Amino acid sequence: MKGLLSLQGMKKRRKKSKPVVRWLLWLAAAGLAFAGMLTLITLMGGFGPLPRHDELRNLRDERATLVYSSDGKMIGKIFARNRTPVSLDEVPSHLIDALIVTEDLRFFSHNGIDNRSLLRVLVKSILMGNREAGGGSTLTQQLAKNLYGRPRLGFLTVPVAKIREAILAIRMEEVYTKEEILSLYLNTVPFGEDVYGVEAAANRYFNKPVKELGAEESALLVGILKANTYYHPRLHPERSRDRRNLVLELMRQHGKIDSTEAVRLQKLPLKLDYSNFRLEGPAQYFLFQVEKQAREILSRQNNLGQEWRWDIEKDGLKIMTTLDLRLQEMALRSVREHLSVMQPLLEKDRHIRKIKNDFYRGHSEQNGEKRLREIWTWEGTKVDSMSVVDSLWHYYAMLHAGVYAVEPFTGKVRIWVGGNHFRYLPYDLIRARRPAASAFKPYLYTAALENGFNPCYYLDNESRIYPEYDDWEPDNYDGTEGGEAALWYALAHSLNLPTVDLYFRLGFDPLEYFCLRFGLPPLPREKPALALGAYDLSLTEAIRLYACLGAGGQLSEPYMIERITGPEGQVLYEHEREEPARVMREEIAGQMTAMLRRVVNEGTAVPMRTAWGVQADVAGKTGTSQEYSDAWFFWYSSGLAGGIWVGARDPEVHFSTGGYGSGTALALPVAGRLLNRMEARRDLSTAYLPPFDLPFFSEWSMECEGIREKDAFRDIWEEIFGRPRHRPARDTLEDSREGRLRDLIRELFRRRDAEREE
Repeated sequence: MKGLLSLQGMKKRRKKSKPVVRWLLWLAAAGLAFAGMLTLITLMGGFGPLPRHDELRNLRDERATLVYSSDGKMIGKIFARNRTPVSLDEVPSHLIDALIVTEDLRFFSHNGIDNRSLLRVLVKSILMGNREAGGGSTLTQQLAKNLYGRPRLGFLTVPVAKIREAILAIRMEEVYTKEEILSLYLNTVPFGEDVYGVEAAANRYFNKPVKELGAEESALLVGILKANTYYHPRLHPERSRDRRNLVLELMRQHGKIDSTEAVRLQKLPLKLDYSNFRLEGPAQYFLFQVEKQAREILSRQNNLGQEWRWDIEKDGLKIMTTLDLRLQEMALRSVREHLSVMQPLLEKDRHIRKIKNDFYRGHSEQNGEKRLREIWTWEGTKVDSMSVVDSLWHYYAMLHAGVYAVEPFTGKVRIWVGGNHFRYLPYDLIRARRPAASAFKPYLYTAALENGFNPCYYLDNESRIYPEYDDWEPDNYDGTEGGEAALWYALAHSLNLPTVDLYFRLGFDPLEYFCLRFGLPPLPREKPALALGAYDLSLTEAIRLYACLGAGGQLSEPYMIERITGPEGQVLYEHEREEPARVMREEIAGQMTAMLRRVVNEGTAVPMRTAWGVQADVAGKTGTSQEYSDAWFFWYSSGLAGGIWVGARDPEVHFSTGGYGSGTALALPVAGRLLNRMEARRDLSTAYLPPFDLPFFSEWSMECEGIREKDAFRDIWEEIFGRPRHRPARDTLEDSREGRLRDLIRELFRRRDAEREE
């Protein structure tokens, strides 16, 4: 009886299970039919055209353009996708092993599709509707995805993409060998952050070529592929390390490394040398300018009707620049050392403390809850707990520096430090215009020399009010006045009163005409404060006179790109050397250089000798704007002309005293550190700091006292006969008729004075 009941129960269960089986079979058939229909539509191009075999044979591999310094060091890349191709021979075997055991164990045996994995993916993605179902794709299928992407088709995106990639994988396997497919994959696989290919990834994370990677580094790169943000080694080091160790374990399981080696490698910490050429590096501001110029050059080339139109982001070009990476890195280090000392001093300044309180009151609505924020400081990048207004104030009160240097005779740009850090502060200070202050004075003094003035021409050093200019009353920086100052002395010590006197004696028109030769912006006509540098210039504009003087009166146009070559080494562009233009006589340039050399030897820039011990034969000029908002220093030799600006973005942020805020205190020390480093290298000193070869009379022309007392007789004499612009020889003067007449008038004044005393 029990057996009969059991048999009847089995029959009932079979009857109940038959509809389920039929439903599953129907569902499977429907799924296969649906997949077949999608496959047919895909083959017919219903979801977009599929590349043919001949198109697959002629894949165009996108390559980043590489940018090099003058000494052949790579300083950056220009790309839509950061990709640097590498041959399979240069890829270490442990990287290939790690890739195979992790991503496609049967790579060398399948025809582009791994059937076992494919069945699993079809069930999950189509039948179960799991859009996140990954895996199952062979390296060849992944390559198809990397090359051609995935069309957005709503809920059909994943199944159609899998079908497209399967079809393309089969076609690729028919066109390429396994080694060629592997090479294509290794050069196109994405690692996040616009990094594509193992060579670019090795440079990004380890700052070295892929051929120099260790096994643990190869395992880390392969581990990133699963999810390049989730396993990013800089953002998530613990996850990345765990994933790396899993890859090493898979290598051990499949006999690629032994157990001892696996354990040793798994114990190693992550050792990154992260290098983002687009946002970080020693020359990012320079690279931005180079890219802009290169695009303009290639645009002109493409418009010449050539058959091939070059794409700077995809064609793997090479750009050789004028930047001297040695000088660039020295300049960066000099800026960092000096401003890391000056920034804390600024924050303690009484003026800064006052405006900080005003700043916080003005941004009170943003002074809310604090949270962790990444900021840049002179000590490097750090994460700190701060509110929005804390972050705003941090950058608002920050000192910034720009350093720019060119070769006087060639115009080659050798240094371009456009700011503190391109990633956080991308605004380029090299081209920013700020009040030039006393750094503009050499333009006025050189124009005076060209118009007949002599280094020993004496200028009034007396304070006066100019009612026709709103009662303007200039004064000297140190508050002194009195007597008369020789033209050379007034420049060397940056005296304002004699400079204003020179401006009125010379006149506006000769100064304007002189400045036009250098391509400066229009000068303000009814503004005598122009003589003191109340006139905005950028580093690239202001330096033109200094570079011209270094070249003995010749002016060369600055340039940054020497040559652009194609992927096969063909020259696409080469800078044509132009002869510099003669814009002033050599003797005038020599006199001016002798005067500016005294600025360094005994004037406002004397700390270059006394504090920094610079021995090189250089000339220079300091500059300090109103309220110490802008600090300037320009220097030059016949081998290099350089300019430095230091200040805050907002002129309101500044030191309250010249002891810290003047050009001598804030800008000159950067040059002192830089020149010290250059002098320590014989090759750099020889190339960039050779002694001047001035005309013989350049120093002789300044053989006169710097300051002299006013002389009543001399004033009347010069009122009658005019002040001599050229200093005549003494014996000629004494023997001349004018000399005898001068003695007679002097004697008359002496008698008058004697009678008054009686």
